[in-house]
Amino acid sequence: MKPHKVPSKQLQTAEKAWQEGVALSRKGQHAAACVQFEKAVKLNPQDSLFWTNYANSLNKLGRWDSAIDAARHATQADPCSLIANQMLAQLHRDRRQHEQALDVLRSLPDSVKRDARHHLLIGACLSDMGQHKEAVQEFLSSLMLKHDSREAYSQMGFCLGRLRQHREAAECFRTLNVLEPTLLSAAMYAPHYSAWACDWDGVDADRNSLADTIDRLHEGADQEAISPFCLLSITDDAQLQKAVAVWDMRRYAHVKPMARSDFPKRDPQARIRVGMVSSDFHHHATSMLLAEVLEKLDRENFEIFLYSHGIDDGSDLRKRVVAAADHFIECGPMKPHEQAEAIRADRIDVLFELKGFTLDSRLATFAFRAAPIQVAWLGYPGTCGAPFIDYIIGDPIVTPLSAQENYTENIAQMPVTYQPNDTTRHRDVTRTRAECGLPEDAFVFGCFNQSYKYTREVFDSWCRILNRVPNSVLWLLVPDEPVRAQLRKEARQRGISPERLYFANFEKTHRHRQRLALADIALDTFPCGGHTTTSDTLWAGVPVLSLMGQTFASRVAGSLLNAVNLPELVCGNATEYEDKAVALALDRTRLSQVREGLLAARDTAPLFDSTRFATDLGNLLQRMVARSDQGLDPAPLPAIHTEQEGQA
Repeated sequence: MKPHKVPSKQLQTAEKAWQEGVALSRKGQHAAACVQFEKAVKLNPQDSLFWTNYANSLNKLGRWDSAIDAARHATQADPCSLIANQMLAQLHRDRRQHEQALDVLRSLPDSVKRDARHHLLIGACLSDMGQHKEAVQEFLSSLMLKHDSREAYSQMGFCLGRLRQHREAAECFRTLNVLEPTLLSAAMYAPHYSAWACDWDGVDADRNSLADTIDRLHEGADQEAISPFCLLSITDDAQLQKAVAVWDMRRYAHVKPMARSDFPKRDPQARIRVGMVSSDFHHHATSMLLAEVLEKLDRENFEIFLYSHGIDDGSDLRKRVVAAADHFIECGPMKPHEQAEAIRADRIDVLFELKGFTLDSRLATFAFRAAPIQVAWLGYPGTCGAPFIDYIIGDPIVTPLSAQENYTENIAQMPVTYQPNDTTRHRDVTRTRAECGLPEDAFVFGCFNQSYKYTREVFDSWCRILNRVPNSVLWLLVPDEPVRAQLRKEARQRGISPERLYFANFEKTHRHRQRLALADIALDTFPCGGHTTTSDTLWAGVPVLSLMGQTFASRVAGSLLNAVNLPELVCGNATEYEDKAVALALDRTRLSQVREGLLAARDTAPLFDSTRFATDLGNLLQRMVARSDQGLDPAPLPAIHTEQEGQA
């Protein structure tokens, strides 16, 4: 059936309305533009471009479903339109409807020549769906058509990283940094992926390039999303980490947040409403740490809302976390401002940001000020650099008050440690060394941190320790053969036989925990140490030697060791670290005492006292809320309550 012919006068009127809409859209007047575009499509529903512009304006106004409907009309009006096809796909992708987006892109007739952006979008959808190998091929196709595509190099780098092709990922970002010398994200990801590969020469070169890029930055530079997470393992400079975080948060400068004073006054007799935002409410380290505290937080004083934008993996841990909350709200498809509005509607008093600069963060939601008190905790070991995050929860060791200048948030200290733990985890029977491929008669030093945390300097220390302890071996969590080969090479260069290195693969959590006690002593990394890994290791009865620096990430193990009454295992420099590791390894009586003490600490140490932790966390929340109820701005909250706090 042929489309109805539109009278020429009607076509002229539609064209005029469209032109007025375009002019208004260029001025940022999207509501007025929308009126004109709507008029145009009613007068001439056969023009794909009119529908495309209408969809774009609807999208700008946050009318997502209507925008998708308009874009669909555009593709129906002209199935061969690349612009309409790609807009509809992008709108689906923005709503996390990745399969629908991919179907749209693949529906384009074969006769239409695909451009670089088309391959880029297909690659992005495939990556979103976890099909990274196929996505890389699409990004390569995009680069064949547009060899200097910033987005194609960047997304291909991330896909290669997820495929654990770390050197290749680093090369993508290195190339991008050459193409755009002021692109901070590329300059940061290059050393990060070099670190994953234990390519320490590459790390050094990339770190120099990063320094050059930072020197080139200026206030007028284009704003891009970056990840300060990349700095955690390559520098102990807390001020640099803060500066980069603050730089990243400039991307929210255009957001107009709700003022703290505009929130409704809280009923002081009501329970405190506590919200937590994360994509990790499933089988993930955050939920492993958090579950028991959620269960034990006093419900007479607190009401818990969990806002999830992650997957439902159907795991027992997911079910446990959902059951531990009073309210569990799925927020996956929501835009940041929509989520902020939903949280405000729940009248949350204290809102926790549990992601920071990690995958699937929703810092943008917090930029709109979703709650009168917004708090960073647990997910990211450092400052967010955000003016809209009021507090960061730490403790006297990870965040001493003397380090306040390293944080844009106000430090709020837990009395002992910032990290909660789950005492319901299994007290597993240890697996055998034979089963795990370890020599029965050797002294085993272990490190189960991931390879991006291994540095040249730390590996130097490990090799010197092996050299001083007879019949000792080093057991590392490195599943990738290229990284294993690199570490064997590095060991050989330091006079250590590669046969003294043993490698472990990733395993399911319960199986992993069952093997931890096979290590005699664990050696922590620096400047980014173990977090959940460290508490798991201590729970298994294995002492951890740690190095403490200036950053949050370098002080976590120090906090955890203090919480199991082993502060003497926290070291201030490499020489002390090596000497203590050797001394403990050679004093088997002392080592046995420490290991037995750690097993007993499961029932006695503050680190594993979840009831105490829940009480301490509740007290800290009440102090935050008390300040807010009094009309006081957020301020640092030391571990010990002071009279001055209520007067500040």
